[in-house]
Amino acid sequence: MSLLDDYMESSEAVHGTPTLQFGADAFLLPNGFDGIESVRLETGYVSTGFGQIEEPIFALDYVQFQMPAKLIDMAVSNNILIVALESSRLLRVDLDNPLEVEEIEITRKQSDGKITKIFFDPTGRHLIITTDHGENYYFYEKWRRTKPLPKFKGVTITSIAWNKQATLTDPSTREILIGTKNGLIYETCIEPTDEYFKKEEKYFKQVYSIHESTMPITGLYFEQFPVNNRKYFVMATTSTRIYQFIGFVGPNTSSSSSSSNGLPLSSNSDIIEDRGERAIFENLFAKYDVNPGFQELPGDLPHSELHFFSRYHELQQQGIAEAFAWLTGPGIYHGSLVFGSQNKGDSVIDDVQLLQYPATPSDDEFRKPVVDIPISVALTEFHFILLYKDRVRAICQLNDQIVYEEMIPVAHGERVVGMTVDDIKKTFWIYTTLAMYELTINNEERDVWKLYLEKKKYNSALRYCKDPAQKDKVFTAQARDYFGQRRYKMSAETFANSTVPFEEVALMFVEKDEVDALRVYLMNKLTRLRKSDQTQKTMIATWLVDLYLSKLNDLEDFASSAHCAPPSNDTSNPEPSAEYFLDQLEEIRDEFKNFLETYNGYLHRPTTYHLMASQNRTNEYLFFASLIGDYEKVISYWITEKNWTKALEVLSKEADPDVFYKFSPVLMENEPYETVNVWMRQNNLNPRQLIPALLRYDHKKASEKYAQNQATRYLSHVVTTLNNTDPAIHNFLLTLYATQKTSDETALLAFLKNEGFEMHYDLDYALRLCTQNGRTQSCVHIYSQMGLYEEAVNLALKNNDLELARINADKPDDDEMLRKKLWLSIAKHVIQENKDTKGALEFLKQSNLLKIEDILPFFPDFVLIDDFKQEICEALEKYNDTIDDIKAEMEEATKTGESIRLDIRELRSRFALVNPVERCYLCNSPLFNRAFYIFPCQHGFHADCLTDKMYKILPARHIKRLKAIQDYMAKETNPVNQSPVGPTAKLMNTAKNVIFSTDAAIAENKQEHDLVMGKIDQLREELDDIVASECILCGETMIKSVDQPFIDDDELDVITSWAI
Repeated sequence: MSLLDDYMESSEAVHGTPTLQFGADAFLLPNGFDGIESVRLETGYVSTGFGQIEEPIFALDYVQFQMPAKLIDMAVSNNILIVALESSRLLRVDLDNPLEVEEIEITRKQSDGKITKIFFDPTGRHLIITTDHGENYYFYEKWRRTKPLPKFKGVTITSIAWNKQATLTDPSTREILIGTKNGLIYETCIEPTDEYFKKEEKYFKQVYSIHESTMPITGLYFEQFPVNNRKYFVMATTSTRIYQFIGFVGPNTSSSSSSSNGLPLSSNSDIIEDRGERAIFENLFAKYDVNPGFQELPGDLPHSELHFFSRYHELQQQGIAEAFAWLTGPGIYHGSLVFGSQNKGDSVIDDVQLLQYPATPSDDEFRKPVVDIPISVALTEFHFILLYKDRVRAICQLNDQIVYEEMIPVAHGERVVGMTVDDIKKTFWIYTTLAMYELTINNEERDVWKLYLEKKKYNSALRYCKDPAQKDKVFTAQARDYFGQRRYKMSAETFANSTVPFEEVALMFVEKDEVDALRVYLMNKLTRLRKSDQTQKTMIATWLVDLYLSKLNDLEDFASSAHCAPPSNDTSNPEPSAEYFLDQLEEIRDEFKNFLETYNGYLHRPTTYHLMASQNRTNEYLFFASLIGDYEKVISYWITEKNWTKALEVLSKEADPDVFYKFSPVLMENEPYETVNVWMRQNNLNPRQLIPALLRYDHKKASEKYAQNQATRYLSHVVTTLNNTDPAIHNFLLTLYATQKTSDETALLAFLKNEGFEMHYDLDYALRLCTQNGRTQSCVHIYSQMGLYEEAVNLALKNNDLELARINADKPDDDEMLRKKLWLSIAKHVIQENKDTKGALEFLKQSNLLKIEDILPFFPDFVLIDDFKQEICEALEKYNDTIDDIKAEMEEATKTGESIRLDIRELRSRFALVNPVERCYLCNSPLFNRAFYIFPCQHGFHADCLTDKMYKILPARHIKRLKAIQDYMAKETNPVNQSPVGPTAKLMNTAKNVIFSTDAAIAENKQEHDLVMGKIDQLREELDDIVASECILCGETMIKSVDQPFIDDDELDVITSWAI
């Protein structure tokens, strides 16, 4: 991160007022630093832009901070900065809130010695301070002062391997390793506590010694193996040696539980050293007590450092270290770390290299190069950061070139102390005795792709390309490199990813006669074209078809030549065998098929057909036609080859009915059974269109192979299964049944009977056809269907088929007279034609319509009645019984009539008692005011009230009849309706009666009056039946009115009268 923008001022302390300022644009140097110029050098990378100014990758920013005392050491972790001052004070700055500087007091005695180094854990919470007298102090983030570590007394710490498994939820450091000045390695666990008598260090125990007391442990690091959470790798370094330890950690017996990642947690028990318990790393180091293996780089460098790089550096998910760098006398010893199945004695280090320190021209007149040893080193993904006493350098790991160099302005009495790295935030800091700097790194991988490209590491170069232009340069260089190495297919694949002109690449391969590589190039280019590039796709795809076809022909020729060639005696360089070329042929054929399946939509069909046909590639021709659904070409080919089975196999995949209609005639003629099978699997065919194919079918040719007529089989399927109703189909099927050579009419009759009453064939045509072919039973059935039962029975009798005649005689169910006539015809035939008296009597028993007397006239005049005497007697007895039954019924009817007449007489004398004050139940007026009806339920109604009410209830036909009756009665009984008679007319009538008065006239008038009155009485009775058949309050009329509203539409004013 870039820190250096704000100014912050801490509160005034006893030792002065420290001031911390940040600024990236200029150096504001205190105390006589004015006039010192900084020198910047950045080389080694070529800009990818065109004339644009790019921001430098490295920049050294000065931290404007007034040091209250000389700086001894500095550390940054998790964005927390700690500065150790010569005045035995610590300054703590949270870089997320840089305006506040926290001053921490180190509780120490004067005799404890000077602070030599501080160690800050990655979480930014735990700090250990060591002095030259072996006194050590501990600081936790929430404290205001440090605490001594009594268990560490006498140990001068030179390095610490912090535990990556430490989390922000656990206040302890977890198990850590400590390297000392005298070559010892200790294990400890520190947990902060606020209790006075409780110590922070849970235990402190030596786990290993390099047995060289003069060699301090300058670097220490441990890592858990990814595949086994109990397997660990430890690396330790001195100024000249590097050690590797691999093994399993043991359980910590002082721990009450174990962590989820396999590293046991420490408990609050006494220190292991006092109790004699084992530290977890003790088991790992125990295997290296005798003759530990190490690598040595001789030198006299008094100091050394060990650094690691991990791509993932989140605090809670720190990744496994991928690379390391070790500062030694000869140079920077660096390499990668590969974790696998290594065990004791194996190495995790891989791809080790030694980077020698670059020489610098000296200041003398000869400018001889001098090799300076850096004070400190830091490791990034692609660079080594080297800190010298007056400058800082960045060396690219990919080409070992200095890509950045900048002078550090050092005043008189000031010296460069060191460099520290925040492994979590990936920030880099340089500090002198009086100042601090941040080395910012911006877009470090910007031009990495070019360096990988120079080293011909194309895949790595592509991984770091930022835009298509960069990738295109890599692809182009890689393709040309492969082409120069004659790796043509790989070159073709890569050229397809580049923007090199199409014609240029194609000509390159054509000139080299590399058809296979050209095919690969075209294929890859085709896959990268856009959907809108239809023309280009068609051209390339067509070219590919031609190349594939040529390749197939060549391989077939090679296989044939190899098969015919004599065996080679040259065992050192044998010729490819025929099997080899056949395998290649099969592989190319499959590849070509896949190509056609993928890109057939872009091919010009006529051109493709022409290419395949001209090169005699029949299989590919048929495959392509089937693929695009052009089944006509495939079927035509197989028909030409008279391979009917293949033709039908292709036809069965077709969905277009026109193709079926086109090829069915020839297929039906040559392979009728399978053709019909294919037809029957298709539901979208019109059978009428297949009649020409059925007419081509000759059952005589196929009769030996298939007994069943295939035309009949198909049409029967159409009629019965598909329920086809086309008269042409039914008539054709009828023709096939009627004209077949067999005399068996079972199939024909079954067809006719299945038609039922919904006949879809022409009856006249069917009758004529059956008659011409002598199908008697079918003719009888058709007569019956036409309703010509007499003709049907006569035809059956003509052929002496009594059973068929009897069946048809019973068919006219609704005409008993006709049935009897038909049965009489059968009986006459039996008696007169067959001369079978007994048969006639048996026949008589089967019929329920005929009796013995019906058939007696058919017997000869001179015939003995002995054979049917019993039947005559039985008939006479039945007549006797029938007469007796009729007499009984007549007597019963007479009694019933007498009973009815008695009831009628009693009904006329029925009466009801009515109270004079009784009122009409409809109008509530006195009942005796007008003519009325009284019912047995004692409900009474005026005749006119009841009639008006019934007008609203009766159905329309009754209302119409009621109105007609009332109009007639009113006309005949009301004198008003008669014609008016004047004085003259009345005088004339009187004279007429006097002059012409006779008994005849009187009788005529009386007769006419009686007729009118009789009709009026009859109509009155009918009116009573309509109006007063039942009480409207007690009868069905009331029940039927349950769904009617209480208030009619004409009584809506009643509702308004109830309103409140």
